[in-house]
Amino acid sequence: MDDVLEAVRSEFLKGKPVVILDENREVEGDFVFPAELMGERQANLFVKEGKGLFCVVGPEEELLERGFFKLSTNYGANYFVPVDFGDGTGVSAAERATTCRKVAERRLTISSFKYPGHVMVIGAKRLSVRRGHSEASTALVEMCGFSPYSAIVEILNEEGNSHDLEHVRRLAREKNLVLLSIEDVWRLYVKHKQLIRVKARAKLPTEFGTFEIVSFENELDFKEHFAVVKDWGTGVPLVRVHSECVTGDCLSSLRCDCGSQLSRALKEIGERGGVLIYLRQEGRGIGLSEKICAYQLQDGGLDTYEANVVLGHKPDERDYAAAYQILKALGIERIVLLTNNPDKERQLSEYGIEIVKTERLFGRVTPYNEKYLLAKAARLRHRLEELLRGKGGSSS
Repeated sequence: MDDVLEAVRSEFLKGKPVVILDENREVEGDFVFPAELMGERQANLFVKEGKGLFCVVGPEEELLERGFFKLSTNYGANYFVPVDFGDGTGVSAAERATTCRKVAERRLTISSFKYPGHVMVIGAKRLSVRRGHSEASTALVEMCGFSPYSAIVEILNEEGNSHDLEHVRRLAREKNLVLLSIEDVWRLYVKHKQLIRVKARAKLPTEFGTFEIVSFENELDFKEHFAVVKDWGTGVPLVRVHSECVTGDCLSSLRCDCGSQLSRALKEIGERGGVLIYLRQEGRGIGLSEKICAYQLQDGGLDTYEANVVLGHKPDERDYAAAYQILKALGIERIVLLTNNPDKERQLSEYGIEIVKTERLFGRVTPYNEKYLLAKAARLRHRLEELLRGKGGSSS
């Protein structure tokens, strides 16, 4: 267990909740605590300082197997019938805490509870399917060694507003609570849950030599990523993480340098040994149709960065979690990375891959991709100085 999880587990064992922020979707903060440890003090804190909807959350499929049933919804909510445990009214802090603990007892079925009750039950999907408070909270408590059932409540400010992140941060500081974002929990999840596993291996003869092609069972993002492997002996493998580009890789487009980078990477790996990981995240993560829309905007004068933003996307939406998991599945912890992209290097390092050295990988410069490459250097900070020197990019 790494330091963050050890710290969170320690807080839970002291009886203190943590706060998880959803900064991107709901723009809310929730108290989170393992349901199996829930006591009267924690329940009272949830009601007094949280003030939102008091819920116990568990794996959706498991709740269904235990006989808990969903409430009808016209907007895709995943609420189950609220329950109480015991003979009381169910509304006191002590009684709500007992209900949370009993829901976390996985042997108990719905017949052990009264319904409708005072503790709302929510079904959580896997964090790889949905990144919400429900999923982040159950994933976090499970990674800390507890049953995958959490107690959560939204934190409202003094005016009853749940979308006040500054209030949430201030409250966490005042009560000395660990504060995490859903993205923090996601990174922990990627590091500690092996969700990509080798499925099949086969020989792949190419013009660059004979490789092994590897496919994967993928429960991380459910895409068909693959790897091309050449034995590297006892040294450190040369690794290229290449994001899909149908137009460049398959159609020989000159609008980008992707196809020529792919060929050069295969040539280098074929000669020196290593791995090419091919990630299915077309158009810097926006997909093929949207990439073509971006091309249309670029034809009108925008650069590649501006076009993505005008379409409502981030300039670069690529995520290298799958690359990290593929390297783990292949038993690789130390690499020589072929890239010009500092964000790729940063992400892999943050996940725990040791990058012994980074080597540049330049594609072909053409009259059609020169502006695109200049924008990558100036806007996305890709290290293309040598390639673009004398073409307006020497200072990028």
